[in-house]
Amino acid sequence: MCGILGVFSKDGSRLDEGFWRPRLERGAAAVAHRGPDAWGFAARGDALLGHRRLSILDLDARANQPMAAPDGSVLLTYNGEIYNFAELRAELSAGGEAFCTSSDTEVLIAGYRRWGLDGLLRRCAGMFAFGLRDERARRFFLVRDRAGKKPLYWAAHEGAICFCSELAGLFELWPGSRRISPRGLDAYLALKFSPSPLTLVEGVHKVPPACYLEFSGGEPRVQRYWTPLAQTSRRSRAEAGEAVEHALDVAVRRRLVSDVPVCVFLSGGVDSGLIVDRLAAAGASGLAAYTVGYTDMPDYNEFEAARLTARRYPVDHREVRIGSGEVLSALQDDGLVLDDPVSDWVWVPLHFLARRARADGFKVVLLGEGADELFFGYDVMLKGLEQLERFSRAHWKVLARLAYALGRPIYARTRRGHRRFDLLRRAAQDRPVYWGSSIGFPATQRLHVAGPSLLQSDHDPAGEFIAGLYRRHAQESVRPSDLAGLVSFIEFHAKMGEILLHRVDRVCMRHSLEARAPFLDHELVELAFSLPEAIKIPGRRLKGLLKDLARARLGPEIVDRPKMGFSFPFKEWLRGPLAASVEDVFASSRIFSDGWIDRRFCRALLREHRSGLADHAPRLWTLYSLARWYERWLA
Repeated sequence: MCGILGVFSKDGSRLDEGFWRPRLERGAAAVAHRGPDAWGFAARGDALLGHRRLSILDLDARANQPMAAPDGSVLLTYNGEIYNFAELRAELSAGGEAFCTSSDTEVLIAGYRRWGLDGLLRRCAGMFAFGLRDERARRFFLVRDRAGKKPLYWAAHEGAICFCSELAGLFELWPGSRRISPRGLDAYLALKFSPSPLTLVEGVHKVPPACYLEFSGGEPRVQRYWTPLAQTSRRSRAEAGEAVEHALDVAVRRRLVSDVPVCVFLSGGVDSGLIVDRLAAAGASGLAAYTVGYTDMPDYNEFEAARLTARRYPVDHREVRIGSGEVLSALQDDGLVLDDPVSDWVWVPLHFLARRARADGFKVVLLGEGADELFFGYDVMLKGLEQLERFSRAHWKVLARLAYALGRPIYARTRRGHRRFDLLRRAAQDRPVYWGSSIGFPATQRLHVAGPSLLQSDHDPAGEFIAGLYRRHAQESVRPSDLAGLVSFIEFHAKMGEILLHRVDRVCMRHSLEARAPFLDHELVELAFSLPEAIKIPGRRLKGLLKDLARARLGPEIVDRPKMGFSFPFKEWLRGPLAASVEDVFASSRIFSDGWIDRRFCRALLREHRSGLADHAPRLWTLYSLARWYERWLA
């Protein structure tokens, strides 16, 4: 797990190393936390590549990067883990390939030379982002893994392409000016993220998940190389349960591939509990499991439930307790203002967990991301399914048009968000009804939250992104009429891909800790999407199939307890010790004086929340995070 960066010429012309080398070194220093163990650099005339290494597989210096093929025809800088690299290496060795290291990096280079990029990506099981230069074909590739676990940003400058794992490094490397992107901001306010390839910075792009960009002169060719929707299953419910258990077992065992110790983050729920169970089945010994909780908000703690799981297995259970004072210090620490803001406040407890695990000597952690999106774990997903069914009927569409026409003059004058009214608007206008569980400010509220600079632009990037997901589901799914599958598909590519995985990578790598998510093993993902609704959520019980599997393993006291989730008491603390800090940001951040966000609206939301008139915590967190980011990275 590493930090990668580089610059290459789009047309193959020679780069000025005297200009680019210092910028590359500054960029590498900005992402040193991603790879504190080694720094590498390689120059090839039309390309300069850098690498920061976190040594996990093959700790020998011979495995450092950038790494070249023996004949120099391929040059690679790579971030991630290929869990099945040993099997790929054996296949390549049988064909006559010789290896000098035991690293997965060398396997990627040999696999590209043998199978080409598409053939290599079909075979890889893992998480990755890499930049690859093919000298013979005069091509350069930027590649991102299937789910988007590993980030990759890029930007153009006068015929050159700059790329990096994080915006912090790209800002040092890329000579372009930092300006906010109106399209990226508009999407962020609506969805609480800027969907790939958008970012919040004008001229800066994200490589979309499951895609690669090919540069061979001119504009890049974007190629999607994977969809989770290509399979269908005719398994019985019992057979499906066995298949899921086997796939999870394989996924966990793959993620034990490491030359350094592995730990796990354990909540009181099903997902991380099943991972601990499969770790025990795989024979993992001396396993440390970490749980976070709050000293002054015990209702948010899952310690007791986590202890029930920990007692069943041979794990060293470690509890991390934090208070509002520590949280306030973290929020006021400019060094923790991420270069690409995370609109999910769970990054705060995750920060304390990751810091503790790294301090205890761990470099790898397993966690439960992905299970809810794949196996229908959120109440909002079930509501979304019902909405899709309801508004597919003609008479409901007529009612939606009537209600929208009657309510529009009223809701145009109120500050509060009205998601139900926005749902009616979408249904009345024949737009995608379900937008997923990550919703910021509905369209009916845009006139209130947007400042004059943003109101000058007329676009709907959030709606375009969601509509694109609907089109993809219709085109790629073997069961396009499967509405439950559509709901999962939206969650997988929206909240999970753009917020949760972004949060996990950025916060854990801040502490040089690699996070691995067994539920996002691509074979398990494909299996989950292949199962029909009746098998996955029998009787429309949330996460029914997975819970039935877990009940026999973890016991009903874990499986049948109310879902709590990995949470954080921001709502309560915002009415107490954190309120003044948020008010100060709203008073001082230049995102308001520059005209992007309406300051009076934000202060009004905060007053209503502090007085108890409404719960505006999610929206206030989104605005607070955005304002801190703007002040730290753009203003």
